Amino acid sequence: MNKSEFRSSAAKILVFLLAVAGSTGAIADKATTAQEAVTLVYKFTQGTPLAYKQEGGQTQNIDAMGQTITTEVTSIMDITLAPKGLKDGNHLLGVTIDAMSININGPQGGMTPDLKDVIGKSFDFVLSPRGEEVDVSGASAYFVDMGQSGRRDLSSDFQGIFPNLPDKPVKVGDKWPSQETIVQKSDAGEVIIAFTNENTLDGFETIDGRECARIKTAAKGVMSGALNQMGMSLGLEGKLDGTETSYFDVKAGIFVKSNMTADMNGTITADALGGAIGFTGQQRSAMSMVKK
Repeated sequence: MNKSEFRSSAAKILVFLLAVAGSTGAIADKATTAQEAVTLVYKFTQGTPLAYKQEGGQTQNIDAMGQTITTEVTSIMDITLAPKGLKDGNHLLGVTIDAMSININGPQGGMTPDLKDVIGKSFDFVLSPRGEEVDVSGASAYFVDMGQSGRRDLSSDFQGIFPNLPDKPVKVGDKWPSQETIVQKSDAGEVIIAFTNENTLDGFETIDGRECARIKTAAKGVMSGALNQMGMSLGLEGKLDGTETSYFDVKAGIFVKSNMTADMNGTITADALGGAIGFTGQQRSAMSMVKK
């Protein structure tokens, strides 16, 4: 493989990895103080839909033969959640994808996947009262075509989408652990990101007129993958280190908004590429409730 072919291959791999990496408490009333323990639990009112906007961005750099190849991806997704009641003690939610866009810019130019087969589609989603995504399999019926990087299903877009809450009452300063696993499946193979999180009830804040608990999360992720890209077998190993701030209206039992940033680094190994190449990057995402 000559130098030009190597750079082209690395750039295509980068687009795939970016598609993968792209993408994780409250007070009862205004009289609540920092010294009082509060119970944080998701509540949904059947027949009352909730709308959210999720925005993401990723920048990734591959070191290929002494040259840095940079690719950027931005994405927006608008969804509506329609509560359908309980299923085995968990919340059954109907999800509709109201709007979605993805833009990719790299050394080979720009790309905007055609999402007409995704926009307007609906599926069922099961969430536990503590924010664990119990079943997102309905999203796996829908795909995004990333061009030369192949198709990926939408299930990973909904894994870890809501913050996890503690299993007991907490006061300001209390911490609780949580784990999340993001599995991205595509035509090229599978990438898994396993997160270990430390969550802290950081305080209380009014957001859009709602009295919210502010949750700070320190997240550490381990990335692994086995892919076949352009006829090459690839191995992927990496790490992510990020922080997230989430806001939760405990009286209503509703997630209000969150902001996350993370740094990542790792290696891609392939015999056809002459060994391992390194990559670094940054990931950011924001999700917030919107009025329809």
